[in-house]
Amino acid sequence: MEQYLSFVTLDTWTFIFTWVNLLILFFLVKKLFMKPMQKMLDARNAEIEADYSKAKNAQTEADKLREEYEEKLSIAQEAAEKIVADATMSANLRSDAIVKEAEEKAAGMIERAQKNIDAQRDAAYADIKKEVGTMAVDIARKIIEKDIDKKDHEELINKALEGLGGSDE
Repeated sequence: MEQYLSFVTLDTWTFIFTWVNLLILFFLVKKLFMKPMQKMLDARNAEIEADYSKAKNAQTEADKLREEYEEKLSIAQEAAEKIVADATMSANLRSDAIVKEAEEKAAGMIERAQKNIDAQRDAAYADIKKEVGTMAVDIARKIIEKDIDKKDHEELINKALEGLGGSDE
């Protein structure tokens, strides 16, 4: 058992030597590996910060572009509304002009038709007067030829002269 006892017991010099080796190894690792590791971590941290900054700038740019897009869209909508309003107003003015022109043409046609009717009525009256006059003369001639003797004839002449304002007597 003594052979195994050396493995289980604590030797002071071995303990000190182990600690010294551990400290030397620690400083060596720190000196050789920690600085490059710290540089790598710092580089990675800087890269992350740069990516974060780029993302923030991209977000700011995207927000700016979105605002510009919305502004241009608003301007385009206003322009479209103005175009529609102008077209509507133009169509209303044109329709009013067409209606007014049609009313003027209708009034002119009515006026011409009324003048035509008046002219035809006057012509009809003139024809009727002429016919009535001709008929009256024909009737008077027939009456005179049949019923008037010399005495009646003289009376008619006297009455006609009296009616004109003058008399022979």
